[in-house]
Amino acid sequence: MTPLRFAASLLIALTAVAFLPAQDKRPNVLWIYVEDMNPWFGCDGHDVVETPVVDRLAKNGVRFSRCYMPAGVCSATRSAVITGAMQTTHGVHNHRSARANFRGQPMDPDYDAIRLPDGVRTVPELFRAAGYYTFNQGKTDYNFVHDVRDLYDRQNGQMNLGRIDLAKVWLRVKESGKPFFGQFQLRGGKNNAPKRVDRSSVSVPPYYPDVPLVREEIAYHYDCVRKTDREVGTILASLDAAGMRENTIVFFFTDHGFRMHRHKQFLYEGGIRVPCVVSGPGVSEGVARADLVSGIDLGPTALALAGIAFDASMEGRNVFADDYEPRRFVVAARDRCDYTIERIRALVTKRYKYLRNYLTDRPYMQPHYRDPWPVTQEMRRMAAAGELNATQLAFYGADRPAEELYDLDADPHEVRNLVADPAHADALREHREVLAGWIRETGDQGQRTESAAGLRAALRRWGDKCVNPEYEPVRTAMLREDASKSQVLILGDSISMGYGPTVRKALWSDAIVTRPRENCQGTTHGIARVDAWLAMAPAKWDVIWFNFGLHDLKRVHPKTRRNSNDPDHPRQAEPETYRKQLREIAQRLTATGARLVFCTTTPVPEGVRPRRDVTDPDRYNAIAKEVMREFDIEVFDLCEFATARLAEIQRPRDVHFSREGSAVLGRAVAKRIRAVLPKR
Repeated sequence: MTPLRFAASLLIALTAVAFLPAQDKRPNVLWIYVEDMNPWFGCDGHDVVETPVVDRLAKNGVRFSRCYMPAGVCSATRSAVITGAMQTTHGVHNHRSARANFRGQPMDPDYDAIRLPDGVRTVPELFRAAGYYTFNQGKTDYNFVHDVRDLYDRQNGQMNLGRIDLAKVWLRVKESGKPFFGQFQLRGGKNNAPKRVDRSSVSVPPYYPDVPLVREEIAYHYDCVRKTDREVGTILASLDAAGMRENTIVFFFTDHGFRMHRHKQFLYEGGIRVPCVVSGPGVSEGVARADLVSGIDLGPTALALAGIAFDASMEGRNVFADDYEPRRFVVAARDRCDYTIERIRALVTKRYKYLRNYLTDRPYMQPHYRDPWPVTQEMRRMAAAGELNATQLAFYGADRPAEELYDLDADPHEVRNLVADPAHADALREHREVLAGWIRETGDQGQRTESAAGLRAALRRWGDKCVNPEYEPVRTAMLREDASKSQVLILGDSISMGYGPTVRKALWSDAIVTRPRENCQGTTHGIARVDAWLAMAPAKWDVIWFNFGLHDLKRVHPKTRRNSNDPDHPRQAEPETYRKQLREIAQRLTATGARLVFCTTTPVPEGVRPRRDVTDPDRYNAIAKEVMREFDIEVFDLCEFATARLAEIQRPRDVHFSREGSAVLGRAVAKRIRAVLPKR
C-alpha cells in the first residue's frame, strides 16, 4: 500500500470511529505469525542484517531464547498452536491432512475428515466465547475439519502485506466495539525479498558444504528476515495510528525454521527453535528468558493475559503465571510431510537434544518436495561423488541411526552424536525413558500408521510421488476401484473451477472426474493447451465436458493484452476469431472418440471488471451452438439454466457464483454428465 493510500484510508477509518460506541477496555491480543524463519534477528545475537523493529519489541517486552515449536512443518505446528495441545494428541500430526480440497483438487467423499474430540475448543473460539472480536489475515492450515466462521469473525487469506488495507482491518475491529484477538500471517522465509546481503559474508554451518548455492540460501534467508522486520513495523505503525497499540499485547513468533534441509520439516535446532517475543500491557520489559517454552504455550498464555480461562484439554501453560514452573523438557514430532512418510520424535532438555528415528529403513533425505531445487540436486550430486565430508554426509547418506543425542551447550550445530559415548550413557537412558513416558501419557497417535483414508488423500494429491511402502496396499485398492469407473475430463474457465468439486463428488461412485488445475481461460489459451490436457490421465476419455467463451469476450488492452475496462478496447477473441478457434478445439476433441458435451457461457452482470458486455454471452453462445452443430456435439445451456435463478446464485457485479450457486450449477452439470456416461 502506498503511503498516500494508507493515509487516506486511515483518515476515513478514524473519522468513522469517532461515532462508534465505547470500547471494551480489556487488552487486545495480536499474533504476528511468520512462516519459515529462524531466530536470526539482532536481539537473538545476529548482526548480518538490521532488525530494529523486532529488537525494539524485545527491548519493550520478554524475549524467549529457547522457544520450540511442536513440529518442523507449518500445518502440524499451526494445528498444535491453535489448540494449545500437541498435534499428536489429537491426531492432527500429518502435514496437510483433513482437507476436503487441496489446491483446487477435491478429495474423495470419504477423505480423512479428522475432527477434534468433543469439548476441545481452539484459541480463537475461546476468545470469541469471552466476547472478543477475532480475525485472521492469511492462512489457517489446520489439520482438522473446521468452519472458519466458528473461529473468526473475519478470515481473509491474503498474505501479501502490500495488498492489505490495514486501516480497514482496524476499522472493522473498532466497529465491533469489542477487544480483539487477531492474527497476521506473514510470508517470512517465503517472501520475495530484495537481495541486500553479501553472499560471501555469511557463515555456513558445518553440516552444509560451503558452495555458492548454499550461501545463496543462507543469505536469502537473512534478506527475508530484514524484510519481515519492516513488515512487522508496518503492522505496528498502523495499529499505533489507529490508537490501539497501547492496549494491545503483541506476540511475534514463527512456525518453524527456514526452508533448507535439516531445518524445515526436521527436528534439529534449525527446524524447531524459533524467535518468540511478547510485548504489551501487563508484560515485563527488557526481559530475556532462557527457560524451555513450547509453541503450545502461546494460546494459554494469550488467553491468560486477556483474563480468560483456558480449557483443560490444552496441554500448554501460561508462561507468565505466578506459579509457573519452567518445563523440564519440550517435545517435537515429525510425521508425514506432503508425500514423504516419516516418524521422528525429539525431546529437548536444558542441555541435551534426544532424537528417536523410527523409520531407519529409509534415509533422512527421502524423496521430498525440495528435490527439484538446484541446491538439493547439487548436494545429492556431491554426496554421490564423494565430495561431502563425514559431517555433511551423515544427513545425505543412505542410512541413519535409531537414536541421536546431542549436547547443545558444547555442540549447538548437533553434529556429534553421543549415543555411543559412555560419558553420556546416563543422559541417554534418562532421555529415552522420559520420551517413552511422554508417548504413553499423551497417547501419541503418530505411533501408528496413518489411516487408509489419509493415505488415499495423499495419493490423490501427489500420485506417483508417493513411493513409501505404506502406500502400496492403498494404491492397489484404488487402482482396482478406479479401473471400473468412467473417465471424465472437464475443460473450462473459473466457473467450472467453482462447480467442479460438486461434480466430482456427485459422480464419485461411477466416474473419475479430472480437471486441469489451471484456469483453461479462452479459446486462444485452449488451442495452446488442449493437447496437454488430453494427455493428462488415461489412454481414453469417455466423456469430455468443455466450455470456452467467458474469457474470449472480455476486453483487453490492444498492446499489452492485459485485462481492460475500456469498452473501446478489443475482446480477447473477437467473434470470428472465437468461431475459428472454437472450431479447431472441437475438432481436436472429436478426434479422441469421447462423448462430448459443450457447456454455454454463463451470464454477465452489468458493471463487471474487466469489461464484458452483457449482451455478449448470447452472441458468443449462438456462435458456439453453430460450431457444435457442425460436429454433432451435444450442448448443455448453462446460461439459460443460470439466468432462471440468477438472483439466488450469482454474486452481484461478478461473473462468478456464490459457493451455494456453484453447488447448484454443479448438481445440474453432474446430472447431465451422468446421463451420457457409458453403461458398464
